[in-house]
Amino acid sequence: MLVGMVVGSCVSFFLGLFTPAAGPDWMWAGGREDMIRSLFFLPNGSFRRYGRPALFLTIASGAAAFAWLAAVR
Repeated sequence: MLVGMVVGSCVSFFLGLFTPAAGPDWMWAGGREDMIRSLFFLPNGSFRRYGRPALFLTIASGAAAFAWLAAVR
């Protein structure tokens, strides 16, 4: 059940990234005024100049950190 929830969350996250009609507001608890959201997106919902690569780099580095922690353990 846990694996299904994690996979479903990841799939919905990536579908939201590639579906421009959905907009980025569904990902952030603070809505349009969320501080972390403003690092990646403009107020109108479009990505900042380097927002998409920065978001993918953030996700990739987080996944690498988890993998490293699992390997060290």
